[in-house]
Amino acid sequence: MMKIVRKQINGFTLVELLVVIAIMSILTVITVGQFQQAQKKARDVQRKSNIDSLSKAIQMYYADLGTLPSEAAMNSLLNTGLGFTDVSGYVYMKVVPTETVNGMPEFCYETNSNGKKYGLFVGLENKEDGDCNDLVDHDKEVCEVADNYTCGGAADYNFVILSPNASLSELYL
Repeated sequence: MMKIVRKQINGFTLVELLVVIAIMSILTVITVGQFQQAQKKARDVQRKSNIDSLSKAIQMYYADLGTLPSEAAMNSLLNTGLGFTDVSGYVYMKVVPTETVNGMPEFCYETNSNGKKYGLFVGLENKEDGDCNDLVDHDKEVCEVADNYTCGGAADYNFVILSPNASLSELYL
């Protein structure tokens, strides 16, 4: 009697390969989404840090000169990124931070009518940011477009740093 020898083929079936590819695709989609959200959060942290540093430079300027920089001069600096100096050449900030993401509003600076109080406005990408300001309901967890601030004619701002002597109602409302 003759024995029939079957040759065993080692390998994966088509179904097994498709299952693995499907699982890898799902994991890739989840990972990319989380990565993009992390990038937005990181850019927002940088924006908040930038306007905090700028706020400190403006406070030093005010302490030295007794007046705030004009809105036109400061907003020009915020659009160009040049250095922030006084008329004598004293440097308060070597390079003024600017917005680097297309589609996001430029940083905006606004003073009250007597020029003694200011606000620095920025738009945050992450609408679930806990620091996102809300004019109507401070307990909300999400920034809503209807609650955005207007600065320089644009209504795309949802985060503001005010001078220590100012409240939002004095400057904005």
